[in-house]
Amino acid sequence: MRFSPSTFTTGMCCLILAVTNLKDQLREKLPQWYKDTENQYGLVLTDDIDSLFSCAILKAKMNWDIEQVMLFNAKKNSEISVDWHGVADNATHEAIGVDFAKVSGKCFDNHLCMFNSDDTYNDEAINLNHIYGINRNSYTKKYNLSTALLLWSLYDLPKDNLPDELMMLLLCIDSSYYSYYHGFQRQNYRWIVNELDLPEFYECQKRHTEYDFIKIAKKYGVKEKIHIEDHHLHTDIDIDGINDLLLWDTPCWIELPTNKFYTKDFYKDITVNITGNPESIYDICDDPYCYALTRKNQIKYSERIDLDALRQRVKK
Repeated sequence: MRFSPSTFTTGMCCLILAVTNLKDQLREKLPQWYKDTENQYGLVLTDDIDSLFSCAILKAKMNWDIEQVMLFNAKKNSEISVDWHGVADNATHEAIGVDFAKVSGKCFDNHLCMFNSDDTYNDEAINLNHIYGINRNSYTKKYNLSTALLLWSLYDLPKDNLPDELMMLLLCIDSSYYSYYHGFQRQNYRWIVNELDLPEFYECQKRHTEYDFIKIAKKYGVKEKIHIEDHHLHTDIDIDGINDLLLWDTPCWIELPTNKFYTKDFYKDITVNITGNPESIYDICDDPYCYALTRKNQIKYSERIDLDALRQRVKK
């Protein structure tokens, strides 16, 4: 099912101005499956720390395990880049995408997907840009923090008396601190304080320089990727170092699954500049699996590869 935000965005600007903390109101707007304790779900991990950290939060709060993996640009050749979708040998549950914008189905993500105010979107996605109808025409107003910070707030993880280094680490994910130091303090304040109700994290930015955050990101390998070798996941992210920070202050524990993963699907990984005035992703791609507007005039998407047709081509 796909849904247009126009039915509830009217008057939203007035609401934003009228209150200073929208956290409870945001909860009411979100798809409510995020607190479903009656059903068990499996998580789809992607290739970076935002997804891995978010999966750790979901494991701690909901006891949902990683059962699938979506590795972007996992395979490259002279013609195309390919995304690899793997599934664990014990995967049995409905999948929830973690930090990528699925076209349909449950997911948590922080991406901008709407081309205009009339565009439709995945109504099972938990994405603050959808809630406020933020689209390509209002690109600079988009949610500019990580999925991990969204979940940190949504699942009421500790925010008082946290060590600066832990808050800085969280703010390093997806470079959430960046807007504060580059002319978007108002947007940074809106999302961290007014929406997520994490004022301590905003104050942490005020106590530090941008270079302090860069050093933290390097220390913990925040920019490192997750990859697959011999059916097992590997990474150079400093998982042990991060867990040392988390140990005394939170219920979270980061770890890569030890399961073996096997091929489920392949997708073309495509990034193109937007020309003209497309009204939706379907004006650009016929069969997308996930996508995001990475810039106002650029889109990145994963397009399904017909494996049967590909096998036939290989045989020829």
